[in-house]
Amino acid sequence: MHATEATWRDAYAQSFPLCVSVMAVLERMRGHLLAELHAEPSRRTLMEQKTREYLRSVGSAGTNVLGFTTRAAVVSAQLMALLPTAPSPPQRSHRMAESRQDRLSRWRFDIMIAATALVNGLPLIHNNPQDFEPLRGLIERMPERFPGVGPLNLISVKRLAA
Repeated sequence: MHATEATWRDAYAQSFPLCVSVMAVLERMRGHLLAELHAEPSRRTLMEQKTREYLRSVGSAGTNVLGFTTRAAVVSAQLMALLPTAPSPPQRSHRMAESRQDRLSRWRFDIMIAATALVNGLPLIHNNPQDFEPLRGLIERMPERFPGVGPLNLISVKRLAA
């Protein structure tokens, strides 16, 4: 997350409750731990500090971590069945390229995060429209597959931070 986006998030959280999917926490922690595993020994302390900072922000009083419910699981399963492959290419970070397996894993986390927002009737504030837009479009084209949820209200954090 860029500094302007983090500044916006912190200001927002001062006035409104911030909801985060437990799947977003899982995905973020997985990323932190993978980065720590692959980091040069001299950078591991810094990586561990970043992980602790993230966990403190998630555990703060203004953050509500939303659980992954049976209803969210059913919506996720429907989305995974209808969109089995990730719509965007693998990410690159430093010297590493994301493997196909890692990209599929991240795609499934994104689906579970979207399903959590859907079943809770909340907008999804994101920074990767290339992944969430296909989900939004599918739900709009096939609402009969998603009774009682939708539409997926996407809000770009970059637009909010601008």
